[in-house]
Amino acid sequence: MNINYLKFILIKRNLSIYKLSKLSGRLNQIINNKTKSPQIQTVVKIAKALELTDAEFAELCDYNVN
Repeated sequence: MNINYLKFILIKRNLSIYKLSKLSGRLNQIINNKTKSPQIQTVVKIAKALELTDAEFAELCDYNVN
């Protein structure tokens, strides 16, 4: 999971880690690198809470689309 991209999206959408955590679950552990490989269900919850596009979701998953 691309933590830097997640932080970028949070800033871009003016969301706090706390608010996103309430929407998606254990985000604090992911942000603080306590969870290196979050479960896909968690990543999907984050993506839905942020209303990410397919390209943004791919970037969040650290998948190179080019």
